[in-house]
Amino acid sequence: MIRVVKLDETLYEGYASYLAGRADARFGHDLAWGNVLRATYGVEIEHLVALEGGRVVGVCPLFLCKPLFGGAHYVTNPFPTYCGPLCESPEALNALLKTIAEKTSSVDHAEVLTPTPLLNAEAKYLPFWEGLDYTFVLDLRQGIEAIRKNLRTNFKRILTRSAKLQGMDIVTNLDGNLVDEFYHSYVRIYGHKHGFIPHVKALFRNIFAEFPKGDARLYMARVNGKYVGGIFTFWAHNEVYYAWSAVEPDGEYQPAHSVIWRIIQDAAAEGYDRFNMGEAPKVHETLIRFKQGWGTGVLEPSRYFIPGRTREPSPRLFDRVSWAKRIIASLPSGVITTFLSPAIRYFL
Repeated sequence: MIRVVKLDETLYEGYASYLAGRADARFGHDLAWGNVLRATYGVEIEHLVALEGGRVVGVCPLFLCKPLFGGAHYVTNPFPTYCGPLCESPEALNALLKTIAEKTSSVDHAEVLTPTPLLNAEAKYLPFWEGLDYTFVLDLRQGIEAIRKNLRTNFKRILTRSAKLQGMDIVTNLDGNLVDEFYHSYVRIYGHKHGFIPHVKALFRNIFAEFPKGDARLYMARVNGKYVGGIFTFWAHNEVYYAWSAVEPDGEYQPAHSVIWRIIQDAAAEGYDRFNMGEAPKVHETLIRFKQGWGTGVLEPSRYFIPGRTREPSPRLFDRVSWAKRIIASLPSGVITTFLSPAIRYFL
């Protein structure tokens, strides 16, 4: 008999042990990530544990979001990674989904976001499905020489040329003391170039505070003594996850390529299985080609909508307000970080 309970302190050890034994666990399953989101944006942690006797046979991260606009809803992960249920059997999976469906009856809706489809789910629990943006994953187990051999030809040329140039180095930061340097580039690129609302700086500081040292790393590029941006990564459960990138463009050094290559080298040397390069919209051909140029394979994550008070799914918030990107891109950085970034918590 499988029963599903809400994660509490008595189950922390069993929850962590279960994740440690799963090859498909990700940093977003860790309670540390839940603590980060709660501290930064005020979401409530409602993680579920499936038990058979006293043994953990499944888990599912779950957050209760109460936005200022729109109804309260559950989601397995607000961002940036798709983390859904992990289970030993179809019975455990469907017990978790049944519990989510029951909880959802009192809120607007729930969303289960997964990196791959839930093939063993009973249709009555997941009546609506949508394919999301592509995810790109590099298999590190093939070895660094094979990885380099499979790089796109122009990537090899860029890396060879950059290695010969003087004045650029890559700094690996494990304690978060370069968050300010990263954030400066992040706001400019996400806000002014892409029109996305950047996260508050506290998100990055909270990550370094909550995760064990080494599980969160900033890789920063420095050209002639000046930081030109970097990539924020998670290192957990045999996966390195490329979470946020903010590298200033540079025609001569092209630091983004060098930073990614350093991450790949380090991850392979430390014995990680895969490098997850994150998502790219299906319509963004340039970004897709860039991520594929590293020799990645492609996954198609799934979005499952569970009706509550709202009976049918609606487009995701940012899909409904794509016109806002032009407005955001035109605003000064101070306005974005002072007014827009803190407002994220009211829209999750």
